[in-house]
Amino acid sequence: MTEPAEDSLAAAETALQRAQLTGDVVALEALLHPDVVYVAPDGAEFDKSQDLESHASGQLRLTSLEPLQSTARQFGTTGATRTRVKIAGLAADQPFEAQMVYTRTWRFHDGRWQVVQAHGASLPHEP
Repeated sequence: MTEPAEDSLAAAETALQRAQLTGDVVALEALLHPDVVYVAPDGAEFDKSQDLESHASGQLRLTSLEPLQSTARQFGTTGATRTRVKIAGLAADQPFEAQMVYTRTWRFHDGRWQVVQAHGASLPHEP
């Protein structure tokens, strides 16, 4: 197995954010592991097909995604990212705006990073 290049995990996180913002389902398909689970701030769990469908159907459409702070740590062929973002968009045709922190666990396999677990937490609005 080939080892990932240094800083390649940070690039994968950036690619994921770009795919989410543009609704690029093909890129998301490649970046998400088949068994990925996303845990939303309310505790709801979503698998890969549900995540991809939300973007493909327009059920979730981001209009902005501004990274505020990001860290990426590689441990051989596993890694973790933690990213604080300001996001806005439409969910079920309802506008939203939030500051979030996302923690993702990644696995490097077949020459690419894929998200295997993710969690999002809402941050309080700053005055």
